[in-house]
Amino acid sequence: MVSAPVENSDPREAQGRAPGLSVRALQDRVTDFARELSEQWPAIPDSLGLPAPRPEAEVGKALVYTINRFCAAQGETFSIDRLSENIETLAADALYRVRAYRNMVAEGTFETAFQPIMDIDGTATHHFEALVRFGRTKLDCSPFEFITFAEQVGLIHEFDIAMCRKVLDFLVEKAAAGRHYMVAVNLSADSLANVSFMAGLSNLLSRYEAVRDQLIFEVTESAKIEDLASVNAFIQSLRGKGHMVCLDDFGSGAAAFQYLQALEVDVVKIDGGYVKSAGATAEGKLFLKAMAGLLQELGIATIAEMVEDQEHLAVVRDCGIGFAQGYVFGRPSTDIGAFMPPSEETYLRRAERMRIG
Repeated sequence: MVSAPVENSDPREAQGRAPGLSVRALQDRVTDFARELSEQWPAIPDSLGLPAPRPEAEVGKALVYTINRFCAAQGETFSIDRLSENIETLAADALYRVRAYRNMVAEGTFETAFQPIMDIDGTATHHFEALVRFGRTKLDCSPFEFITFAEQVGLIHEFDIAMCRKVLDFLVEKAAAGRHYMVAVNLSADSLANVSFMAGLSNLLSRYEAVRDQLIFEVTESAKIEDLASVNAFIQSLRGKGHMVCLDDFGSGAAAFQYLQALEVDVVKIDGGYVKSAGATAEGKLFLKAMAGLLQELGIATIAEMVEDQEHLAVVRDCGIGFAQGYVFGRPSTDIGAFMPPSEETYLRRAERMRIG
């Protein structure tokens, strides 16, 4: 429904729209669609062991996400009328995305690829990072877009639980065959700030006592951590139960050093941008060396990510980094055995911590 313009309306409502539709009318349409979506909203999968949230809150965030994507795509051609014409399609898209997301999480129809983290000489694998791949899902997006969507809509903790469960099942399967890998999974800062997630993860880990010490957690900087004290308390509970914890993509966000001060971790993975800079300029190398020195003084092990070739590897070795990850050791593969011959598949257990320096 398109309403007639209202005389003496707020002039700000006229910005970015063609004559004939008020912002208030658009708000009414969005509200109506939000109510309809709430009635059709897919429930959180029971298998995750997480409490059911209020659908209204998720509907609002999902609509904001899809509307923002539409506005960004329109650019200078955006208008309120055009947004109103597409709002029904955008609402349907929000419902589709969340339904596809929750179906994927419930059914585990995503794949896990692995990439090795090697000592700086490239002679021994310490552990692998588990990376998500969407080969069999209906989510037509990159892993980065997927994580962004899940964080902005408030669903990322569901995937983090599902990913942990998939990796733990993998570790159980391999342990039965006599192969004891250590594998790192990423946890969003949003998940670590979610009380339901904390309880759900603790409950999940309690069911995998035989292999849980082979699971490492990487805390990502993709979302801002508000309550650092609570997140650190949870991190310490994980470390106390035998898990190594890594601060991922260190330096990529504005709060990196604030996190380093507030969060007690075993390992820091230095963002690939610093690795590239160290290989390109003398200043970049000095900066990486200073960063590595600080972390060594703090007793924190270091991993350089995005190490692409032997030249990069030589640079990070010279800077004092202890471990490396990147194409120089192999691209991610769904076959974890692809990186080393079966006879050499002996990987360090939790008791053998990463050496510092």
